[in-house]
Amino acid sequence: MNKKIYKSIHKKIGILPVVLFAVGLCICTGCSQRQGEKYTAEDLNNLAEIKIYSAENDELIKTITDEEQLYQYNQCPIFSNLDIEDDQDELKNDLEGTREQYHLISYKYPAARFGEKKLEEIITITLYEDTNIIKMTVAQESIKGFSVPEEYLTFYYEASGEEMDFYRSLAK
Repeated sequence: MNKKIYKSIHKKIGILPVVLFAVGLCICTGCSQRQGEKYTAEDLNNLAEIKIYSAENDELIKTITDEEQLYQYNQCPIFSNLDIEDDQDELKNDLEGTREQYHLISYKYPAARFGEKKLEEIITITLYEDTNIIKMTVAQESIKGFSVPEEYLTFYYEASGEEMDFYRSLAK
């Protein structure tokens, strides 16, 4: 065989696995994350949307599906504070006479891949006027397998001014 032809074939075959690997990598990367998405379902804790209602008349103000806002919502300390049991009665009493302002209801994608695709309610956060105290109620439907009384699904949390500004900005 001619040396020039042999070298030409060898070069092409030598680079072929690299080209195939690069093409395969591009294809796999495209499959793992849809174009334009920044966050995975795991990053968002399976959060699909947040609906914001006026507490005054239960009118839907806004539905949020933007991934960036959903991610920021999940990063709020209320969802990572494991010591939420302290001062529950005191915080609840501090809310007496205070008007509710907004209800933020969060929904997640169902765990089942087949069957009903209806979003499942997770948590309702109630914001009050002129206070940083938040009431958080876990949806009964999100507890699978047994029934839990509502009194055990309601928690109170004193948020920072920055957190309250964020929650209220979602309604605007």
